[in-house]
Amino acid sequence: MRILGFVGSMRKDGKTSRLVQAVLDGAKKAGDDVETEVVYLSDLDIGPCHACYDVCAKESYKCVIKDDLQMVFGKMKQADAIVLSSALYFIVPSRLVAFMERLSCVAHLGQFRGFNEHPLEDKPCGLVAVSAETTVMPVLVRLQEFAFELRMRPVAMKSYPFLGVAGNEKMEKDKFLNPLENAETLGELLVEAIT
Repeated sequence: MRILGFVGSMRKDGKTSRLVQAVLDGAKKAGDDVETEVVYLSDLDIGPCHACYDVCAKESYKCVIKDDLQMVFGKMKQADAIVLSSALYFIVPSRLVAFMERLSCVAHLGQFRGFNEHPLEDKPCGLVAVSAETTVMPVLVRLQEFAFELRMRPVAMKSYPFLGVAGNEKMEKDKFLNPLENAETLGELLVEAIT
């Protein structure tokens, strides 16, 4: 069983990364055969969509821009579940925007061209968002929309904010959001959703 975690924040050692790792740790505790990998979008060369619609997605889920997107998408196809995360920037960081718009574009254009292949369909997906002071709901909603665009199946939580795990500056002390505890719970729920 393989779970792939994406850190969408540009800070590799921040709170977003910490919560993604907590999700993956929770998954490892829930299943004996769980393997995990973290992908830091800040390390990757993924540029914005060029809107080259005449040549885009001539092959199913293939973007014509040569960068790290196809390699990362290959990892997503091989994973049994995916964790998407972001800190609150201007909703989400520009690298994550590029990642999402490129994959969304090839999905939509592929469907327009008549491809029925949806390699991520029904794949369980966990969502993680972090904000210093304001609500994380805009981030979680954007991540959920992206998951739906790729036909993944976001795993809901039984406590606020329900769409995923929310974190802030007070990770250990926050008794309302319980980010670290809820992150481990999300990992367990992902394992359940796979099996």
